Amino acid sequence: MTFNMPNSFGNRPMRMGMNLTSDAHLIEDVSRAITLEIHAYNFSQRLIQLTPNEQFRQIILRIQHDEMKHYHWFTMILRMMGGQQPQIPFGEMPRDFKEGVQKAIQNELEASSFYQDIASRATTHHVQMHFMHAAQDEQRHATWLQNISMMDNMEMNHPGSRKIPKGLKVAENPAFPVGSKAIILADHLPNMKGAEATIVGAYDTTVYMVDYISTAGEKVKNHKWVVESELSPK
Repeated sequence: MTFNMPNSFGNRPMRMGMNLTSDAHLIEDVSRAITLEIHAYNFSQRLIQLTPNEQFRQIILRIQHDEMKHYHWFTMILRMMGGQQPQIPFGEMPRDFKEGVQKAIQNELEASSFYQDIASRATTHHVQMHFMHAAQDEQRHATWLQNISMMDNMEMNHPGSRKIPKGLKVAENPAFPVGSKAIILADHLPNMKGAEATIVGAYDTTVYMVDYISTAGEKVKNHKWVVESELSPK
């Protein structure tokens, strides 16, 4: 482990006197979950070092905060089950930001599926609740990272550039002209919904909502949105 976790348990603290021994059959899985959270935290730290984009850094810091919260939840659960803190092997670190983001997306989706499975086999409400909350967080992280990947691919990580992103055309009569103000209703990035936006570009393209099976075998339904330049014929 390469970091010191602060003594914080997020918004849903657990009582130390709680008896979770009926879920002792999950000790090995909870230990693995702790290892996943430590590796995810360290992986995120490396991504922060690899990107010069401040917006991306802030998003990844938000993800790190959640991983820290999960680590504390799972450590407390393990202790209440009667388990011992696992030995943490050193995890793989990304060398390239783009490839690292893709790997992080895969890791988040796999963790979400694993945590849902733990929740489905738990017998106590608190174990079920915390692992379901963690699974939802990991799904949200995957969405944020997918949007980072899309913005990076569209060269939106260069604020001073007015180069048209690949595959898009300047819109002739957009509903929101360049220079106008708008309130953002989307919430696929942290703290986005409700923010005031200044329109700096308006483009025409075709976007797609897709179902797909990730390279890790995870089924993803109704992912929004993929632009035409991000697809190739099969």
